[in-house]
Amino acid sequence: MSERATGAVAFMGPLGTFSDIAVRAVFPRQPTVETSTIPAVIDCVERGAAEFGVVPIENSTEGGVSATLASLLESTLLIRGELVILVSLCLAARHFELGRIKRVVSHPQPLGQSRRWLARELPNAELVSMSSTTAAAREAARDDETAAVTSRLGAELSSLAIVAEDIQDHAENATRFVIVGREDAARTGQDKTSLVFSTAHERGALRRALAAFDDEGINLTRIESRPAPSRRWEYVFFTDIEGHRTDPHVVRALERLTHEGGTVRIFGSYPRATEPLK
Repeated sequence: MSERATGAVAFMGPLGTFSDIAVRAVFPRQPTVETSTIPAVIDCVERGAAEFGVVPIENSTEGGVSATLASLLESTLLIRGELVILVSLCLAARHFELGRIKRVVSHPQPLGQSRRWLARELPNAELVSMSSTTAAAREAARDDETAAVTSRLGAELSSLAIVAEDIQDHAENATRFVIVGREDAARTGQDKTSLVFSTAHERGALRRALAAFDDEGINLTRIESRPAPSRRWEYVFFTDIEGHRTDPHVVRALERLTHEGGTVRIFGSYPRATEPLK
């Protein structure tokens, strides 16, 4: 696919995944480009085959989505928006009988998000990771002894029965998605900025880095350490802060952070999501 698809939105499919649900919520009328992986979504936008991409970046139960964080590190794209979707997970099968289920399939994230429910209700079932919740639903549609952890939409698309609803271990389980493109968003006054930084490999370096934000009165809404690419036992810090990268106090903090001797890369500034979508 080499042609430019103006206005198209790329997402990791297939249809019925939570990524599909996110795209439908934000871009209900725009054409979509379905890919098989998160890196393929990023590549699709970089090549111009789609104008935007929608990818999951964080789950309230399982934490950061590794494939998205790694892809952002290697990409020049910017985050220009976010949305939060409440994740309601279903156990779906060809029938309603828990006792006949010997295998449960799903993407690793939903399996982790429903770990306690599965251990309690299906303690002897084998848990098998698959590429997506929709792929899991399709697998369950082929075998009476297999059930899928999926969305209601995924179950409906595969004509499965809903054996149990809301099986996620936390009622407020939610996934945060980001919209990526070639430019970030203009300042609105209700913004956040996503960035990654590293520090000098020495005592007190992280404390000094965090002081750059604290001294400017900037609230960190998220910080997560990840292994630094190509540097064994060193780490980078994915961080979200309140404010736009053009706000004077944010500019000062980022300049100071750079002067501390590490590296700083801004992934984008964009309006904060205020309420989760259902």
